[in-house]
Amino acid sequence: MNNDSFNSALKAKIEHIFTQFKSQSITAEQLAIVEEGFVFSEVNPKAKILVMGINPSLRNDFVGSNGYSYNYDHLSSDRYFKKSSTLLKGLERLGITYCDLFYQRHTEQKQIEYFLKDEKGRNFLKSQLKITREVIEHVSPELILLFNRKGATFFSQEWIGYTLEQRVPDASHFEKIDDLYNITELETLIYCSSFLGYRTRKETYTRIYNDIALLINMIG
Repeated sequence: MNNDSFNSALKAKIEHIFTQFKSQSITAEQLAIVEEGFVFSEVNPKAKILVMGINPSLRNDFVGSNGYSYNYDHLSSDRYFKKSSTLLKGLERLGITYCDLFYQRHTEQKQIEYFLKDEKGRNFLKSQLKITREVIEHVSPELILLFNRKGATFFSQEWIGYTLEQRVPDASHFEKIDDLYNITELETLIYCSSFLGYRTRKETYTRIYNDIALLINMIG
C-alpha cells in the first residue's frame, strides 16, 4: 500500500471510531472532546526514527489545509515540535517521522483521564491504539522516541498489545540508558523520556540530548 492510500485508510478508520463512540451514551466531558474532531500525522514509512507524543492539541495552526492531518517535516519551527527538531538536527539522513498515540484533540494531557473512568472510554482509547499499532508497523522504525512518560503507560499488553523489556547494555554498548526498552514483538528500541516541550528544563534537555547521541550509535 502506498502512503497516500495508507493515509486515506487511516482517516476512514479514525472517523469510524469517532462516529461510533459519539453514537453511544457517553459523558459530557468525553463528548465535548470528540466533537472537536481528530487529527493525525502523515508518516514517512522509510524513516528509521519515529517520534511520538500522546495526542494532538486544539491548535489549528499546525494542521494542513484538509483540516485533519499534518506533516512533521514541515513543522521544525513550530513551538511544539521545535525542541525535538532541534534535538535531532543532523540526523535527517536516518529519516525522522512523527505520530501520536491518540487522535482526539485536547491541550491538557490530564483530559485523557476522562476516558479512563469507564469501559466505553477505555475501549475508545484501545480502538485508537489498535490503529496506532498499524501506523508503527507501517513505518517499522528502528527507534521510537516517546517524549512523554504518561504515554509510556499505554505501551503494554493491556493497551497497545506490546511487551516491553528493559534494554540491557551489551558488549558493544556499555553505557546504560534509563528508560530504554525493546518492543519484543517488533525488535524495536523505544526510549520513554520526560515530556519534551518549549518549557523543558535545561538539565532535562541535556540528559535527553546525551541519551539520543548514544542511541544513534546503537542504530547507526
